[in-house]
Amino acid sequence: MENLSKLDKIDHKLLHLLQRNAKVTNAYLSQQIGLSQAAIFERVKRLENHGFIKNYYAQVDSEKAGLGATFFVQVSLANNSRRATQSFLSKIDELDEVTECHNITGSSNFLLKIVTRDLHSFQALILGEMSKLDEIGSLESMIVLSVMKDSKVVPIPVD
Repeated sequence: MENLSKLDKIDHKLLHLLQRNAKVTNAYLSQQIGLSQAAIFERVKRLENHGFIKNYYAQVDSEKAGLGATFFVQVSLANNSRRATQSFLSKIDELDEVTECHNITGSSNFLLKIVTRDLHSFQALILGEMSKLDEIGSLESMIVLSVMKDSKVVPIPVD
């Protein structure tokens, strides 16, 4: 497999277009970039194979799906051992309401994004499943009042 250490202008343009709409066709990409559909197909496959494109998915409107409450929760582990951390991460991975988990610096170890139907569902999650996680030392939760920006587009640096 070839080494893909640098992205060229065409790769940047492809990633830019695909991040905004992953459902576009190779014909559309070909038209926008000025390469044949076969060349576009090969470039996209190469970007996938080298891990630049990790996945394709539909971004669902959580409120329309009946999930009207979003929370950020800072988690401090009771024990910072590797075993406790791995155990925590495997248990958090099983909770569908936890949509993101970030290892952070500062007074907490992790920042979780949690999406639920409402405040009562969040409380049930915290007092139910999450209270069973012995790895957690403390939690600090914040409720999202409104979302001003929710972009999944990564600003890819150009050399």
